Amino acid sequence: MKKNRNQAFTLVELLMVVAIIGLLASILIPTVGTVREKAAIASGKSQLSQYLNAIQQFKGEYGYYPFSKGKEDYIIPLSDPTVARLFIETLSGRDTETGQSKAVGGNRKRIAFHDFSENELYLGDDDLTVFSQVADSFNNRNIIIMVDGNGDGFLSPEPASTFPAPPEQKLRESITAWVESDDINDVPAYALWEN
Repeated sequence: MKKNRNQAFTLVELLMVVAIIGLLASILIPTVGTVREKAAIASGKSQLSQYLNAIQQFKGEYGYYPFSKGKEDYIIPLSDPTVARLFIETLSGRDTETGQSKAVGGNRKRIAFHDFSENELYLGDDDLTVFSQVADSFNNRNIIIMVDGNGDGFLSPEPASTFPAPPEQKLRESITAWVESDDINDVPAYALWEN
């Protein structure tokens, strides 16, 4: 006489499967978060490099850097709304409000050295894009650009916050950029001189 046995999982087997899935999830979820953060940092560094390229093109066209301040190295603090607006209008050759062609910041020919896409602009608290403020892929506005104003070919960036760390020695560059951490929103800091 054959006994009919239902083929099903026992409670112990089900608990073991759930425990294994939980263990795998606890390993993979933080890894995915780290990968996403590194991808966003890489995107932010690419954005900074595009800004530097646009500034170099401006210098190539006009013979001087935009926003220059005499014969000393200087920074362009893009966290300042007035500076950010001037930065966007100068490098795009367009008014941030109307989108019309505009000669501003020394860009008298109204050349578009950089077209600012919506994902490079700050997303306000009301979830509306602020067309006169740049931000990185973390929506962080603490973007700093440093320019070699004295023409010696070296820069000594000194970030105001703890992160990113300043370079160990002077940079042999005419322009560089970094993003300082935003402690309120807990976003990372990074710099072009970092690996």
